[in-house]
Amino acid sequence: MIFHRKTGETRPEKIYKSRAMRFYYQTALGGLCRLFIRLPIVSKIYGSFQKRGRSKKKVAGFIEEYNVDLSEFEQKEYASFNDFFIRKRTETCFDKDPNHLIAPADSCLLALPIENGALYSIKDKNYTLARFLKDEKLGAEFESGTCLIFRLRVYDCHRFCFIDDGVIESRKRIRGVLDSVNSGATGKFTLCSNYREVSRLKTENFGDMVVAEVGAMLVGRIVQTHKDVRFCKGGEKGYFEFGGSTIVMLLKKGVVKIDSDITEYSLKGIETKVSFGERIGVKA
Repeated sequence: MIFHRKTGETRPEKIYKSRAMRFYYQTALGGLCRLFIRLPIVSKIYGSFQKRGRSKKKVAGFIEEYNVDLSEFEQKEYASFNDFFIRKRTETCFDKDPNHLIAPADSCLLALPIENGALYSIKDKNYTLARFLKDEKLGAEFESGTCLIFRLRVYDCHRFCFIDDGVIESRKRIRGVLDSVNSGATGKFTLCSNYREVSRLKTENFGDMVVAEVGAMLVGRIVQTHKDVRFCKGGEKGYFEFGGSTIVMLLKKGVVKIDSDITEYSLKGIETKVSFGERIGVKA
């Protein structure tokens, strides 16, 4: 279920390739197949097909099936399905108040407290920051802070931005597989095993934070388009090529107060639909 802030409704999510997801994650035979398709080389090959000219035939049907609104994006003939997937906005609109924390992308958001080093808990199993970051010392810095998980569905725009002004202090890549990131469809939490790119940022209004882009099943690449050390709020950081993906943001204790509706639904395990540049919290 997804909470939609603009309408106040809670609606079930339309899951991309839902029958295939059930097969891969809920059957014994599918589980064996998944051992193969979760390999990065498979997603790379699949992604290459989405860049071919003949793949553009899929665009019209995809837009209709998932009711994709293109009013805020470039109006053009897409050269391939991937060209459509990484579409650009005609204008970059975002909340410019420096005290407002914004969403880095169109996505479904969970806002969770970081307690006892846990990034997430499911079925009494803890997924720790140390495991996610492959850095126990860095993980300890965010104890009692806030973890924001932005899950980009296949039909969301897959470009993402910086949420404040600041500088990039470090970057690293963590190798992993490419499972689906939709735990509602798969019953699994895969962020700690998937390939991810982790950036440590020093921001002007929200202090030191970590932003990690996480690859997912059938995501060919995470592309970091911003090459400078310095960045500005609302400026593009990068994009994901074909597939659903996730951005994890870690903030330290006491620096932000997440909006109450997001917090309320997150405590129930329900994601909130947010838009690129939309306010999701305020500086504490």
